[in-house]
Amino acid sequence: MRGMNCPTCQSNWKQYKAGFNPSGSQRYRCGECHRVYTPEPKQHGYSEAIRLLAIRMYVEGSSYGSIGRVLKVNPQSVANWISAYTAKLPEPPLPERVKKAELDELYTFLGKKKTKSTS
Repeated sequence: MRGMNCPTCQSNWKQYKAGFNPSGSQRYRCGECHRVYTPEPKQHGYSEAIRLLAIRMYVEGSSYGSIGRVLKVNPQSVANWISAYTAKLPEPPLPERVKKAELDELYTFLGKKKTKSTS
């Protein structure tokens, strides 16, 4: 087969088809050095665009399961992508000193709650 060059010996003579690799790409065998190679292998996994879309959907409030159903991806993969993405983020800055503190409304409501006595 002409046109294919062996990546090891650079020969373009005696290049034979040798089946497919697990991702479905055509493999070839060199008749000179007997090396099996794939000239244009398919990328394993999901594209970066799908990963970023999943992260964007998670930030908007979708669950791992719903993202997995929409994108046809395993929800555990979505969780792994989000974990890997958040691990790369820098730590948020913390203020040196708190200027104002506010109590939650529920705390103040419960603190003043009166119970009725049953007499």
